[in-house]
Amino acid sequence: MHTLDEVRAEYDRLDAICGVDTRGVALRVSTRAVKRLGAFRLNPTPEILISALVLADDTLYLDTVRHEYAHAVVALRHPGERHGHDAVWKAVCREVGCTPKATTEMNETQRALRVQKARYLVRCNGCGAENYYLREGGAVIRALRSGQGGRVRCARCGGHDFALLIQGET
Repeated sequence: MHTLDEVRAEYDRLDAICGVDTRGVALRVSTRAVKRLGAFRLNPTPEILISALVLADDTLYLDTVRHEYAHAVVALRHPGERHGHDAVWKAVCREVGCTPKATTEMNETQRALRVQKARYLVRCNGCGAENYYLREGGAVIRALRSGQGGRVRCARCGGHDFALLIQGET
């Protein structure tokens, strides 16, 4: 299991290579994040959020930590500009030694944990695609619970017919 101190040590090492100072960027671990491995937020203050899943998985650790670091470097080098996962960000990824891709495939451990923690399961009745949600806050769950499922579209088949299963309810 990796720690935030190890993440900070890696960022300090990369700061020397990249010629930036990320000490002003807060580091935080999320025990709730199971879909997203990490996030960089600039407002209200710069912050890197790392999923606890990343800290527990050696295969995800360095690439994810460096991915989020690359966002911080881009923000420091290009203040006021938005770059997301563009060519500027990809160049920094190569500089710090991470894969210049926006997403990483979820491994079996992550998938199992996400299913275990999920409160809601949405299944497309057309193609059988399943999506798991931890909270009701999303538009999909709200629409299905309020009987407006026709507003929701399956990303795989384009269908509008869904089953909403709530974990713990029979």
